[in-house]
Amino acid sequence: MPLVLTLPAPSSAAPPQPPAADAQPAALPRARRQRSGRHRRWPRLWSERSQLLERQHARIEALLEQLIDGEPCFARCQQLVRALGLHLRLEERWLAEAGCLCPGHRVSHRQAAQLAGLTPAGSAERLGWLLDLQDWFHQHRFGADAVAYARAAAAPTPLSSASR
Repeated sequence: MPLVLTLPAPSSAAPPQPPAADAQPAALPRARRQRSGRHRRWPRLWSERSQLLERQHARIEALLEQLIDGEPCFARCQQLVRALGLHLRLEERWLAEAGCLCPGHRVSHRQAAQLAGLTPAGSAERLGWLLDLQDWFHQHRFGADAVAYARAAAAPTPLSSASR
């Protein structure tokens, strides 16, 4: 039996009127709009960049913990892989611009990307994979990243167009 939807009959009452002109808010003075989302400018100074990278570290670490403590569903694991890949590329770019990206750091990132690309299909195998990623991430964050970030913080501010 098909489902039939019926709409109520139109009301004989007058249509609603817009509020009086004096009830509408006055136009606000034009202020510089804050850029948001895709149109936000990238930070130029290392101090700002390192803060953004540390926030990414915290989000990735939190996602790893959620996946390890909960059900590691494939979609959330893919979200983790994307976040990690974007973070590693941005970190490499900014460390390279500061002259603080050593070849070993780059190799370590490639190893993490290779490990992240091997997302297991079964949820039982995913837990071991997540623990391996978490171990790599923790060691890297407080090892190679800590050294490179300290070097970048001590380096003179580059004159290149860092906001690309």
